[in-house]
Amino acid sequence: MRHTLLVLLLSVLLYGTPLRLVGNTHLASRELYDVLGLHLPYTLEVWRDHPTMEMALVSQSITALESYYRAKGYFQAKVTMTSTDKEILFTIAEGEPIIVSDITINSPLDIELDILLHPNDLFTQEKFATSKTKIKKRFHDAGYCNSTFNTKAWVDLQEHKAHLVFEATPHQRCTFGTILVQSTPNLEGTLVTSLLHIKEGEPYSPTMIQKSYEALYAQEAVGKVSLNDTQREGSVVPLIVTVEEGEKPIRFTLGLGVSSDQGFGGQLGLKHRNLLGNFRTLSLEGKFTQIKQKASGLFSTPLNHHFLGYGEVGYSDEIMSGYRSKSVFEKITLKHLDTPQSVLLSLLFDEATTYDSTNTAVFPNSHLFIPSPMAEINIDTRDHILEPTQGNWINVKGQGSLRSSISDATYFKTLLMGAHLQSWGEYTLATRAQWGVLRTYDNQVPSAYRFYAGGMNSNRAYQYRQLGPKDINGNPIGFNSLVEGSVEFRFPLSDALRGVLFTDLTYGSDNYLPDYTLPYWGVGVGIRYRTPVGPIAVDLGVDPNDPRQYVLNFRIGELF
Repeated sequence: MRHTLLVLLLSVLLYGTPLRLVGNTHLASRELYDVLGLHLPYTLEVWRDHPTMEMALVSQSITALESYYRAKGYFQAKVTMTSTDKEILFTIAEGEPIIVSDITINSPLDIELDILLHPNDLFTQEKFATSKTKIKKRFHDAGYCNSTFNTKAWVDLQEHKAHLVFEATPHQRCTFGTILVQSTPNLEGTLVTSLLHIKEGEPYSPTMIQKSYEALYAQEAVGKVSLNDTQREGSVVPLIVTVEEGEKPIRFTLGLGVSSDQGFGGQLGLKHRNLLGNFRTLSLEGKFTQIKQKASGLFSTPLNHHFLGYGEVGYSDEIMSGYRSKSVFEKITLKHLDTPQSVLLSLLFDEATTYDSTNTAVFPNSHLFIPSPMAEINIDTRDHILEPTQGNWINVKGQGSLRSSISDATYFKTLLMGAHLQSWGEYTLATRAQWGVLRTYDNQVPSAYRFYAGGMNSNRAYQYRQLGPKDINGNPIGFNSLVEGSVEFRFPLSDALRGVLFTDLTYGSDNYLPDYTLPYWGVGVGIRYRTPVGPIAVDLGVDPNDPRQYVLNFRIGELF
């Protein structure tokens, strides 16, 4: 008997007692378990046990729940506990919520949109605090760095009402004062100053300070940045900029991976992130997959006023359906970065070889030298690169060449891409579209310059670059024009898993306008498993007009 009691006691101490919540009608149980640091399993998580709790944590857990209810507007919520050998039971009496009865606003700036609470809304401390923060930011962004604020909430527990006051008094508009740069000997102060989005005498703006942080941290040599604007002299804000180099400028990279588009692959790289000082970088990199090998070297140097210059040389060899494509290239680029937009101007020298063709009438073997001026505009307001949930992305690319003594072809190629993401809590609706045109006038361009569709980044009902008309050997011939669109609905399954419903639509043709009478359609479902390097994505795409046409796609990171 003693032995049995000892085993039961140890089990309780090691594993805790199952915890159950009752009485909560306005706040979901899953939300309340999260407050306690516990996970309530989803229906699909049959392998997880019900949340448990040790008796020693009961008292502080009750306090945590009551505090959380208070923050959500239920000021009189009470939690009581009863327990048995089988479970701990928290009984919640939520009580009447506090409702906003009236709001008084006194401000020379229009702050109504910054106040997240309205009459007859449930009064929550989170929205009240966020409103205060947004009002302060509104004044700071307008250049008032020394404003005074009076925000109060009177809560009447008898009437269950809250009376809110938001008052703001601006003083003189502020301007940036002297900018002092403190940096290590390998970094010139004038270059650091030119990377800032701030100039002496300009209106004070926290947004410009944030953009300056981003511009400096974009330099890989930077280890630590500080922009100190606290030493204010009335309405003048001097700025002390401190920049420190990273301790280890040389970085070696080695990686292995797999994707449904290119199979198994890896990469090997060596980079010096501050060669000769002033944020100059030199990188050497080799990448390989089952269908492509590439080796390249790149040297970049920051220039004044947010410009970046870099030169790249490289070699690539790729297996295409029906032929192989080899390229020896040199590229010179001038880039202007002004977050969230960037502009690139490049000159590409491409010595392109098409060889091992299985159908020379469709894929002519050739060796062409084509210098191509290139331009690109990119605007990206997405909140995250690998797993975005909000924002927009627009990318416009154009390149071309004129046949001459130094060019073997005349062509023009344009590609317009864009995406929009909108979220509601944990649910996201994401849309993407792209339109591309290739026009050739004098001599043929390499077959690899054409547009190919199908795969994880295209129409997921088709294999990588296998969508569209085929030659006599069954190899896709590609398109001169291409229009594609995708719609995704992303939703949670568990803490680490997300589900996706999607549809992809593709139009293409060998003319300069797509054939809109011949759509290629794909629909499907997907799973996303969150990892520190981005979500692992697995999608099953099917052509609804031909269910025999389906593909299982996988990669790391969201598509858009």
